Amino acid sequence: MNFKITTLCENNVAQSGKKLMGEHGLSFYIEADNRRILFDTGQNLGLSNNAKVLGIDLSRIDTVVLSHGHYDHSGGLKTLLDCNSDFTLYAHPDVFDPKVKGADDGHKYIGIPVQKNDLEQKGIKIQLDKDPVQIAPGITTTGVIALENDFEEVGSIFYLKNGDDYPADTLADDRALILDTEKGWVVLLGCSHRGVVNTLNHVTQITGSNTIYAVLGGLHLGKASDAKLDMIIVHLRAFGLEKIGVGHCTGPKAFLALSNAFKEKVFLNTVGNVIEFN
Repeated sequence: MNFKITTLCENNVAQSGKKLMGEHGLSFYIEADNRRILFDTGQNLGLSNNAKVLGIDLSRIDTVVLSHGHYDHSGGLKTLLDCNSDFTLYAHPDVFDPKVKGADDGHKYIGIPVQKNDLEQKGIKIQLDKDPVQIAPGITTTGVIALENDFEEVGSIFYLKNGDDYPADTLADDRALILDTEKGWVVLLGCSHRGVVNTLNHVTQITGSNTIYAVLGGLHLGKASDAKLDMIIVHLRAFGLEKIGVGHCTGPKAFLALSNAFKEKVFLNTVGNVIEFN
């Protein structure tokens, strides 16, 4: 299976001469044979503009996979609905939960800005699953990622709104996408809220392989301590990674640490970046 992955939304823009927009968000456009898939949709600032600049027709998207239910990965559904009502949406059942972020001045809503009913009324087919799902030949969701190690945690700032209560959000809806390429397994990460090592360990259980060729996306290490980064790097070495494309919520400190550890295998992913696996 041949895959072409274009980064539509990301925090950083590196291409000069093109009117691409960066945002705090993430979206990958995946071409695989006759399939056109979005993994996440960004927060709805740059999706339409970047698609036009890069020559991508959003009306031809047939599948959307959401890594989790935060606005910076799902907000672009607003733009997509304006031009396309003929796609299937894959996500975890908790993806539409009322997600909030704790702050000194209270709780801020950070969930999906589109209601499930709005999608259904538009005719969008919604498939919610906790287990891994093959959405196309060679493309599978991870399903729920177990919290197995003692050095990765979801974090204490994420909550759900339940009336006047705010229970902790364990982000069970956090998932990744697995591509079966001729070079090996490629894993697309949304935010890695459940931990990048936990995620990759989960992938090896699904695939039956201890090695992963490449990872691409957010590693959620922006506030990671030196000790945690050292632990992450030790465990990442065990997967035999050849390409590590990071961005979004990874953070500059983690990017530098990974670059020092893995050298030329690490690159900063930016809007407009195109990677082909064949």
